[in-house]
Parts: sequence; C-alpha cells; structure tokens
Amino acid sequence: MTLTSDIILTYPLWEKADAELCSQNGKYGFFARLIDLFIVACAIGIKDDSVIVDYEPIDPPKSIGRNTYTSAINQDLSELLGFMLQNAILHSKTIKIDDEERIRLAFDPDSESKVVFPAPFLVGFANYGLEKIYENIESDVDTMSLDDLNDYFRGMTQPDYSDAVDLLTLDE
Repeated sequence: MTLTSDIILTYPLWEKADAELCSQNGKYGFFARLIDLFIVACAIGIKDDSVIVDYEPIDPPKSIGRNTYTSAINQDLSELLGFMLQNAILHSKTIKIDDEERIRLAFDPDSESKVVFPAPFLVGFANYGLEKIYENIESDVDTMSLDDLNDYFRGMTQPDYSDAVDLLTLDE
C-alpha cells in the first residue's frame, strides 16, 4: 500500500494552523509549508497511536497535493510518508486487522484494503498531533510559543535515563 493521493485536511484546526503556523505573514510562521506541519503532527499521532476522525469538517478543506510529496525534488517527503504509513499500519491499534493483513499492506506497494485508505489513515494521526501542538502553545508571542513547542518536542524525545543508570550502577 502506498500513499499516492492528495491529502485532504477537513479538521477545523488545519485552517487556523495554515494561517498561523505555516505562513510567514501568520501569527507564528514556524513551518515553511503545510506538508512540514503535517509530517510533524502525523509523527506525534503515530507516536501516541491516537487519531481524531470524528468532527464537523470544514468546507472548503485544506489540502496537500500529491505533487507536493511525489515530485523528484521532494522524494525525501515521499519516502518519509511511506515509512510513517508502514509504521502506522504495522503497529497501530486504531485499525482492526490481523497481522497477516498488516504485513501485506505495509510491504506490498500494490496491495489495497477495504478498511485502510492511506491518506485518510495518516490524516487521523495528524489531526491528533495538531491538537497536541496547539495544546502546547501557551503564548501569543511567537518567540515564547516557539520555546513552548521546543519544550514539548524535547519532552517527547528526551528519555528518562535514571532507570537505565540504576541498572548499570554497582551495589557496594
């Protein structure tokens, strides 16, 4: 299974995020493009194995065209999204499919599913991640809010090494 379609963003917070987080003229302008924010938000959702799929959709929706991530110039985006899709298919408890189906969908690029559709599947994770990003922006001042996000991201990635140190410490 591969991601080959436009990514349609109907969750209401995407409109705000595009205006505030992705625009140089916006309130914060932290991300150069909507795809960059989508990838970060999607990674948060996959990490927490949480999705948001029930909501009142915006009209017109925001979208990320398939050419944005499938062009030769952006091959790295396509590979990253493909890896994220594989990871989510293999590990997520948000979908109810057996292990054989998970492996087939994750590793056979020509496979299709009646349950999992690549773009909407990833969008659910990204919706959740976007919520988490906004929950961690506490300031209206761009430099302060960037610091808030850095603290949030650092908290997600810096493990607590005290348990590992305790295992390695020799008792007298």
